Amino acid sequence: MSSFIRSFSEISQLPNDSINEYCFIGRSNVGKSSIINSILKENIAKSSSTPGKTKLINFFQFKKIRLVDLPGYGFANVSKSEQEKLADLIFKYLTTRKNIQIVFLICDFGVITPQDKETYDYLIQNGLNVIVLLNKIDRYSNNEINSQLPKIIRYLNIIKENTISISSKKNININKIIGYLK
Repeated sequence: MSSFIRSFSEISQLPNDSINEYCFIGRSNVGKSSIINSILKENIAKSSSTPGKTKLINFFQFKKIRLVDLPGYGFANVSKSEQEKLADLIFKYLTTRKNIQIVFLICDFGVITPQDKETYDYLIQNGLNVIVLLNKIDRYSNNEINSQLPKIIRYLNIIKENTISISSKKNININKIIGYLK
């Protein structure tokens, strides 16, 4: 039902077919791999406490679709030339791949950065369908979530319906993500 397909370092290596893809992008260490594992209900995607471990585009089979784990952006502990190479790989994937149905932009609920805003704006400007996943809500009370959420929505300039507050650690609202995967 779910499995790791393959990692890709070049766009030219990607499968040439029409299978729907749902990709996950976010800062290094925001929980991309953990969210994918929560969706797959098994630990297939490698997660690490060290930022910047994902340096390839990783494909996973989920039912009849693919989940795509993109390298993280931000404070990854890699050289400037490696950062540029990863940024180019991500750019080419996002701007040339016709299979993309939804881009899930993962942000840390407690720390929304200017890079998160720039990434969201970039995705929208390129005509991509974006859902913002606000991860790690298990660290906050309901009052804190209800107080902070409107500020995040204003800062990113999005509508509430395009956000899902989640916790991959506690499986909170993971089913809402699965509801988008068709």
